[in-house]
Amino acid sequence: MDNSHILNLLPYGIAEFTAEEGRYLFFNEQEKVLRGLSAETLRSTSIFELYPTEQAEALKHCFQKCSAADEGNEFFFTYQKNNRHYQMRLVKSKDSILSILSDITSEHHLKEKALEDQETIKCLNDAVNGANIGCWDFYPQEGRIIANETWVTQKKYPDSEFRESDAIFSEVIDGLERWSSIVHPDDLEPTVELIEKHLNGETEVYDARFRMICGDGKWRWIHDVGKVFQRDEQGNAIRMNGVHIDISEARALEEKIEKLAVTDSLTGLFNRRNFEYLSDSLIERAKRENSFFCLIILDIDHFKQYNDTYGHLEGDEVLKKISQTLRKNVRRGNDYCFRVGGEEFAVIFTERTKGAATALAERIKNEVESLAIPHKHNGASQYVTISLGLMMTKDFTDEDPISAIYQHTDELLYKAKESGRNKLISG
Repeated sequence: MDNSHILNLLPYGIAEFTAEEGRYLFFNEQEKVLRGLSAETLRSTSIFELYPTEQAEALKHCFQKCSAADEGNEFFFTYQKNNRHYQMRLVKSKDSILSILSDITSEHHLKEKALEDQETIKCLNDAVNGANIGCWDFYPQEGRIIANETWVTQKKYPDSEFRESDAIFSEVIDGLERWSSIVHPDDLEPTVELIEKHLNGETEVYDARFRMICGDGKWRWIHDVGKVFQRDEQGNAIRMNGVHIDISEARALEEKIEKLAVTDSLTGLFNRRNFEYLSDSLIERAKRENSFFCLIILDIDHFKQYNDTYGHLEGDEVLKKISQTLRKNVRRGNDYCFRVGGEEFAVIFTERTKGAATALAERIKNEVESLAIPHKHNGASQYVTISLGLMMTKDFTDEDPISAIYQHTDELLYKAKESGRNKLISG
């Protein structure tokens, strides 16, 4: 039965050749179309004569390999003609070689585009890694994490804890468990809560900052941002993509700026700006504990005369030494020291008894004098001394209690100065 009419319906060139000379034994209509030649030309021509010398030699070599192979084996020969791309699929038959000729121009362009896209992705990935940005792919239902080189490198896990996913990404073995083990314990719960809220659709974007331990054993601050982009029919998150950036240096700078904003640059004590905020906090604590809220305001006696006599550099050293004395004596976590003016300092703390508060103030006064810093124009002593006002109260009925307490304590300090200096007056 002649099936040639069926072969003529195919969009491929179908042909049969002699194995050695490559002469046509059969061809369908599409073979003529793709070759752009008449039937007479094909019948009188060897297939090798249709190609330039170099391509003809390559095709002969392909024919030879096909002839030497077992029946049914396939070989491929591709070539370009008139800006189009073609592929011959050669199959070993019993005494001949069968050929299927295809115009693969579209497929070739798609492949070229895919290669270009892959190269673009690689370039982008190199840029991302160069910028020290970690990229991750999270599959919440499986607990899987796939990450790029920076993510892997930042954690510095052993190679055994990764399996390569492709040329760019690696899969983290036991991903979610491993990630949980390197996030700071204090940051893990709030970070997981942010992830869960986003997975549940409660937030548009997952955005978190947390500390992560790296391969060098140091904790580093990470800014982690991601978004679910694939959900199942029930709305459950299937896949979530994101990036993270090491922000440790920026965080350290922020903390330094914050510290400069609330601390005195010379002494390192808190400044006046932070006084009211911490005072309000300590008043609330005193209320809860039924303790005395205590405020000491102290002033260096005749400090202007000291600067005029010994110079401002020596005056700065005095300020530093008094600050150190305050730190030495005020060491509890919720007690605070301040430099509130040029030579004026303040201490806020809580105590169960007035006696304990008075003892602390007396100790500070005595230790400053025991520094034995010469001050020949101090009428109260041959050394640098301080005068102190101490207020101890459980009365917070004023509309602005800290202002009232500060004013009262300042009045006590004034009395200490008026009574001869190097004294403590309490109330």
